[in-house]
Amino acid sequence: MSQKCPSIHPANFDLPQPTEFTSQRVKCKKQLNPLISSSLLKPPLSLSLCISLLLSIFSLSLSTVMNLLPLSPTPLNFTPFDPHPLFSTSPPSSRFRKFAIVSAVLSPEKKSRRKKQTKKDDLSLLSSSSSLSNLMSISAAERGLRLTFMEELMERARSRDVVGVSQVMYDMIAAGITPGPRSFHGLIVSHTLTGDDEGAMQSLRRELSAGVRPLHETFVALIRLFGSKGRATRGLEILAAMEKLNFDIRQAWLVLVEELVRNNYLDSANKVFMKGAKGGLRATDDLYDLLIEEDCKSGDHSNALTIAYEMEAAGRAATTFHFNCLLSCQATCGIPEIAFATFENMEYGEDFMKPDTETYNWVIQAYTRAESYDRVQDVAELLGMMVEDHKRVQPNVKTYA
Repeated sequence: MSQKCPSIHPANFDLPQPTEFTSQRVKCKKQLNPLISSSLLKPPLSLSLCISLLLSIFSLSLSTVMNLLPLSPTPLNFTPFDPHPLFSTSPPSSRFRKFAIVSAVLSPEKKSRRKKQTKKDDLSLLSSSSSLSNLMSISAAERGLRLTFMEELMERARSRDVVGVSQVMYDMIAAGITPGPRSFHGLIVSHTLTGDDEGAMQSLRRELSAGVRPLHETFVALIRLFGSKGRATRGLEILAAMEKLNFDIRQAWLVLVEELVRNNYLDSANKVFMKGAKGGLRATDDLYDLLIEEDCKSGDHSNALTIAYEMEAAGRAATTFHFNCLLSCQATCGIPEIAFATFENMEYGEDFMKPDTETYNWVIQAYTRAESYDRVQDVAELLGMMVEDHKRVQPNVKTYA
């Protein structure tokens, strides 16, 4: 007994809305329309006829889909998709976009260029190492040549040969070597040894115009020259230039004061010393002793006392030596009371400032040189004090004189 197939009617199918398809799909629909219309006019078909009809529809739809697929040079591995692609309502453009994305993802990867890059890096490293070795060899040769020139230059500078030093510097320039600060230092030293202060300053200007920073020793040599000539103002100008170049000016200041003192420019030395002391520079113990002694020898008691106060303010107390220097100046002023007051300060002071034989001699001399009245009694008292202090003080030949 044959089973009847249910009637095929358009209402029984959920057909999609009409969209824009290709010509082949329209053709497919035209082929299906007669079949559907004939089925509607005829009585219900048998089961076998229905199955054959469905198979023909499926084959036509499959051929349509295969015609819609784009041709790709490489095989495509599709991911799971909608089991009813024919009834999709998405536009064809989005469908083609999906295929394009899949083909782009599955396209073969580009070969990396790491090997080429590593080769380029190796070549650059080799070139840089070769250039570095060349530079090292050139610098070594230049260093040896510069050392040879400097030995010749310094030898001529010690012999005070200014022309010879200049000639060596010209030879250096001809050999392709730029004169440095030590070369100019040798030139300036040759001028200072000959006492040519103007030539030394001209060489310094030449060095500065060449863009070379002078050495600290160069400035010290110039200051020593100006100090020996008593040109304190020029020395202070050099100190100011050193300070602008961030050099330590303490050593140069000490050299300037010492040279002024040793060349008997005490007034200039005292002025330069006081400027430096007020500016925060501290002198050495030897410089304090030298200034106080020289001022007292010249009879400049005021400057000697001022420097003694500066020394105590700097943290160094006056000793017996400094008081004896002051007494040597006070003994010749004709006012023995000042000398005796200094003597009392020493007598009641610390151990490092106790009076010695020289102290008693200066006080006795102050009394004997006084012209106001006879000081024999005072001198006798001082001699008695010396006798009482015999463990530490003994009179000498100068005392009895």
